[in-house]
Amino acid sequence: MKPYLLYVLFVLALGSMVGLVVNVFGEEIEETPLAAAVETDLEDLPETFAVLSETFDEPIADSDVARIKKLASNPELDEMNQHALGTIEVIFEGRPTTLTLETDIYREDGTYLYLYLFGEPDVVEALDERIMAYYEELGI
Repeated sequence: MKPYLLYVLFVLALGSMVGLVVNVFGEEIEETPLAAAVETDLEDLPETFAVLSETFDEPIADSDVARIKKLASNPELDEMNQHALGTIEVIFEGRPTTLTLETDIYREDGTYLYLYLFGEPDVVEALDERIMAYYEELGI
Protein backbone atom coordinates (compact mmCIF):
# COMPACT_ATOMS: atom_id res chain seq x y z
CA MET A 1 0.00 0.00 0.00
CA LYS A 2 2.84 2.37 0.84
CA PRO A 3 4.49 2.05 -2.63
CA TYR A 4 1.11 2.74 -4.23
CA LEU A 5 0.65 5.96 -2.23
CA LEU A 6 4.20 7.05 -3.09
CA TYR A 7 3.47 6.42 -6.77
CA VAL A 8 0.25 8.48 -6.60
CA LEU A 9 2.07 11.34 -4.82
CA PHE A 10 4.84 11.19 -7.42
CA VAL A 11 2.34 11.40 -10.30
CA LEU A 12 0.47 14.29 -8.63
CA ALA A 13 3.73 16.16 -8.00
CA LEU A 14 4.87 15.59 -11.58
CA GLY A 15 1.50 16.74 -12.96
CA SER A 16 1.59 19.84 -10.77
CA MET A 17 5.09 20.70 -11.99
CA VAL A 18 4.04 20.32 -15.64
CA GLY A 19 0.98 22.50 -15.01
CA LEU A 20 3.10 25.14 -13.29
CA VAL A 21 5.64 25.21 -16.13
CA VAL A 22 2.89 25.52 -18.76
CA ASN A 23 1.17 28.25 -16.76
CA VAL A 24 4.36 30.28 -16.31
CA PHE A 25 5.99 29.77 -19.70
CA GLY A 26 3.02 29.00 -21.95
CA GLU A 27 2.12 31.50 -24.64
CA GLU A 28 -1.32 32.98 -24.66
CA ILE A 29 -2.97 32.50 -28.02
CA GLU A 30 -4.27 35.83 -29.24
CA GLU A 31 -7.62 35.54 -30.95
CA THR A 32 -7.62 36.98 -34.46
CA PRO A 33 -10.44 39.47 -34.89
CA LEU A 34 -13.02 38.83 -37.59
CA ALA A 35 -12.93 41.27 -40.51
CA ALA A 36 -14.75 41.87 -43.76
CA ALA A 37 -12.61 43.01 -46.69
CA VAL A 38 -13.45 44.97 -49.79
CA GLU A 39 -11.30 46.18 -52.67
CA THR A 40 -11.83 49.64 -54.12
CA ASP A 41 -10.20 52.46 -56.00
CA LEU A 42 -9.72 55.62 -53.96
CA GLU A 43 -12.00 57.55 -56.33
CA ASP A 44 -14.73 54.91 -55.90
CA LEU A 45 -14.61 55.06 -52.09
CA PRO A 46 -17.91 56.99 -51.67
CA GLU A 47 -19.75 54.46 -53.87
CA THR A 48 -18.18 51.57 -51.94
CA PHE A 49 -19.37 53.05 -48.64
CA ALA A 50 -22.82 53.58 -50.16
CA VAL A 51 -22.95 49.83 -50.88
CA LEU A 52 -21.69 48.99 -47.37
CA SER A 53 -24.29 51.38 -45.89
CA GLU A 54 -27.07 49.13 -47.19
CA THR A 55 -26.13 46.73 -44.36
CA PHE A 56 -26.98 49.29 -41.68
CA ASP A 57 -30.12 51.00 -40.45
CA GLU A 58 -28.69 54.41 -41.40
CA PRO A 59 -26.13 55.26 -44.08
CA ILE A 60 -22.52 55.79 -43.09
CA ALA A 61 -22.03 59.51 -42.50
CA ASP A 62 -20.58 61.52 -45.39
CA SER A 63 -18.18 63.14 -42.93
CA ASP A 64 -16.79 59.68 -42.03
CA VAL A 65 -16.37 58.81 -45.71
CA ALA A 66 -14.62 62.13 -46.40
CA ARG A 67 -12.32 61.64 -43.39
CA ILE A 68 -11.39 58.12 -44.46
CA LYS A 69 -10.81 59.23 -48.06
CA LYS A 70 -8.54 62.04 -46.85
CA LEU A 71 -6.54 59.65 -44.64
CA ALA A 72 -6.21 57.05 -47.40
CA SER A 73 -5.12 59.62 -49.98
CA ASN A 74 -2.09 60.67 -47.91
CA PRO A 75 0.90 60.11 -50.25
CA GLU A 76 3.20 59.44 -47.28
CA LEU A 77 1.43 56.17 -46.39
CA ASP A 78 3.75 53.25 -47.07
CA GLU A 79 2.50 50.59 -49.47
CA MET A 80 4.15 47.79 -47.52
CA ASN A 81 2.21 48.27 -44.27
CA GLN A 82 -1.36 48.09 -43.08
CA HIS A 83 -2.68 51.49 -41.97
CA ALA A 84 -5.37 52.31 -39.43
CA LEU A 85 -8.07 54.61 -40.76
CA GLY A 86 -9.95 55.01 -37.50
CA THR A 87 -13.44 54.00 -36.48
CA ILE A 88 -16.96 54.74 -37.63
CA GLU A 89 -20.15 54.55 -35.64
CA VAL A 90 -23.06 52.72 -37.28
CA ILE A 91 -26.43 51.35 -36.26
CA PHE A 92 -26.97 47.67 -37.02
CA GLU A 93 -30.34 46.05 -36.33
CA GLY A 94 -31.31 48.84 -33.94
CA ARG A 95 -28.13 48.87 -31.86
CA PRO A 96 -25.13 51.18 -32.14
CA THR A 97 -21.83 49.53 -32.95
CA THR A 98 -18.33 50.60 -33.93
CA LEU A 99 -16.38 49.48 -36.97
CA THR A 100 -12.60 49.76 -37.05
CA LEU A 101 -11.11 50.34 -40.48
CA GLU A 102 -7.65 49.45 -41.72
CA THR A 103 -6.28 49.46 -45.25
CA ASP A 104 -3.53 48.23 -47.50
CA ILE A 105 -2.65 50.77 -50.18
CA TYR A 106 -1.34 50.09 -53.68
CA ARG A 107 -0.37 52.93 -56.00
CA GLU A 108 -0.02 51.33 -59.41
CA ASP A 109 -2.18 53.13 -61.99
CA GLY A 110 -3.86 55.25 -59.31
CA THR A 111 -4.53 54.55 -55.65
CA TYR A 112 -6.10 51.19 -54.92
CA LEU A 113 -7.29 50.15 -51.43
CA TYR A 114 -7.98 46.91 -49.64
CA LEU A 115 -10.29 47.95 -46.80
CA TYR A 116 -10.60 45.75 -43.72
CA LEU A 117 -13.62 46.36 -41.48
CA PHE A 118 -13.38 44.93 -37.96
CA GLY A 119 -16.32 44.74 -35.58
CA GLU A 120 -18.74 42.45 -33.82
CA PRO A 121 -19.04 39.03 -35.51
CA ASP A 122 -22.66 39.41 -36.63
CA VAL A 123 -21.96 42.85 -38.12
CA VAL A 124 -18.87 41.60 -39.95
CA GLU A 125 -20.75 38.59 -41.32
CA ALA A 126 -23.58 40.84 -42.59
CA LEU A 127 -21.01 43.15 -44.23
CA ASP A 128 -19.28 40.18 -45.83
CA GLU A 129 -22.58 38.92 -47.26
CA ARG A 130 -23.31 42.37 -48.73
CA ILE A 131 -19.80 42.60 -50.20
CA MET A 132 -20.18 39.17 -51.84
CA ALA A 133 -23.56 40.20 -53.28
CA TYR A 134 -21.96 43.41 -54.60
CA TYR A 135 -19.17 41.43 -56.28
CA GLU A 136 -21.80 39.15 -57.88
CA GLU A 137 -23.64 42.22 -59.18
CA LEU A 138 -20.39 43.40 -60.75
CA GLY A 139 -19.70 39.95 -62.19
CA ILE A 140 -16.50 39.48 -60.20
